[in-house]
Amino acid sequence: MIYLRIDIHCHIFSEQNTTKFIDKIFQGFTGYGFYKQIKSELKKVPSVEADSMFEKTLAHIKNAGLNKVVLLPLSLRENLLVKEWSELEPNIFIPFLNPPEKKSYNQNLYKYFSDQIESIEYRGFKITNSFRKKKLNDPILKNVFKVAQDYNLPILMHTGYPPPGTKKNVLSYSNPFKIEEFALQFPEVNIIIAHMGYPWVDIALSLAVQYQNVYLDISNLTYMMPNRLKEFLLRAKELIGLDKILFGSDGFIPEMIEMTVNLFEGVDFLRKEEKSKILGENSGELLNII
Repeated sequence: MIYLRIDIHCHIFSEQNTTKFIDKIFQGFTGYGFYKQIKSELKKVPSVEADSMFEKTLAHIKNAGLNKVVLLPLSLRENLLVKEWSELEPNIFIPFLNPPEKKSYNQNLYKYFSDQIESIEYRGFKITNSFRKKKLNDPILKNVFKVAQDYNLPILMHTGYPPPGTKKNVLSYSNPFKIEEFALQFPEVNIIIAHMGYPWVDIALSLAVQYQNVYLDISNLTYMMPNRLKEFLLRAKELIGLDKILFGSDGFIPEMIEMTVNLFEGVDFLRKEEKSKILGENSGELLNII
């Protein structure tokens, strides 16, 4: 039996992102456990040489045995890059849209979003408004939820801690508790809480218990804190089961896609069928692929 394998949380990589880039962006974190974990595991993943970042990323995706990868843009500029990558390899890349989160767009936001969905065929939304000093129940997002409801699209929302070294007070705006308002108001819209809401995992799990339309992804927890991930997944299994838990890599370079898949496949506290659910089957059902 061939299992569907999907990474539901991946970003566009720039041309500068090589293994040396890890040393550059984490130069102030050399004594930290997560940095040692990343460096140790990256040694097990041979870096693919390629003519472009697109080809390099695709090679590591294939090495990881992934069938589909959701591309999450972080800006309006990256919306276009996501579109380009998904057009180059439509059988693998699934494009999401990062909506503008400025009030100047507010008057025509619904039309703007619906036009984007219809013309470019984005398959979901990626919300990063906590990086822009907006909480996860900000009224500016209401039109996003209306379009998601009308077009049957999921919404993946950044919650919890930002990437190490982020020089913004993102945590102040990232508590998943604020999602409840939209989860209740738009019960037909499937909401994905990124990073299991860490450090608010109990709140994220509580939302998933209360609302059938709330899902959790495990992006970056596999390499940032594998011991805590075990605790979180066993807690989720006990409370809600594993059908609403989704695999995501959320690496900084293409090699980390392959690295993260390898790490998750190596966990010894889940059965093979349970890992298969998280590594693709759950996302396949959510994205209407299976």
